[in-house]
Amino acid sequence: MASAYSFSDVTIFYSEKELMNNVFLTISEGDRIGVVGRNGAGKSTFLRLLSGKEEPDHGEISVKRGMSVAYLPQTPVLREDDTITQAALDYLPARQGEDPSSAAYEAQTILTQLGFTDLNQPVRELSGGQKMRVALAGALCRKSDVLLLDEPTNHLDIASISWLETYLRSYKGAVLIVSHDRYFLNKVCTHIADIDYSKIQLYAGNYDFWYESSQLMIKQMKEANKKKEEKIK
Repeated sequence: MASAYSFSDVTIFYSEKELMNNVFLTISEGDRIGVVGRNGAGKSTFLRLLSGKEEPDHGEISVKRGMSVAYLPQTPVLREDDTITQAALDYLPARQGEDPSSAAYEAQTILTQLGFTDLNQPVRELSGGQKMRVALAGALCRKSDVLLLDEPTNHLDIASISWLETYLRSYKGAVLIVSHDRYFLNKVCTHIADIDYSKIQLYAGNYDFWYESSQLMIKQMKEANKKKEEKIK
């Protein structure tokens, strides 16, 4: 499968803290990657690097030529005077050759699936959680080559989460998701990217497979350290 992104010796700092150090990583088209790690490890920064909104302090990120990217941050900004349908369509620029009527229909279909009934309701009347859902609809309806989602299940009910799981499993492009919802990641992801100690380790498989693999690795490291200590004694 062709490469969508390639990290070569990437290092990035945030407020003088090193979040990534000499990272090498390849993301392929069609991968659905759950991004995990402790708070402050750099998960959201990783998505911003992929979206092009941040640049590494060192190294290079190669992106496939002509690839379109949709990015949903944790706190999206919408125009208050738009209707929710307009806001979803305005959230990301239209793709080249996109049919406006088809895009509007897709946006309205997704908004309905996410729990909206009045598609002409003004954005200014929405809560923060509702605005997040409108932005999510906007990111999904563009059908970009890469979809970057930062905590997309926040503010979604069970029915909407179930619908989103099905939608993402059939998504044609690469998908990267930051989420604390391990059940959601289990249903959707083909890979897990673990950000820890300024490194990114990519595992094939869902969240449960990553967790079992990481726990086994920790156990092996502890046993190896114990043997070293015994040898020194």
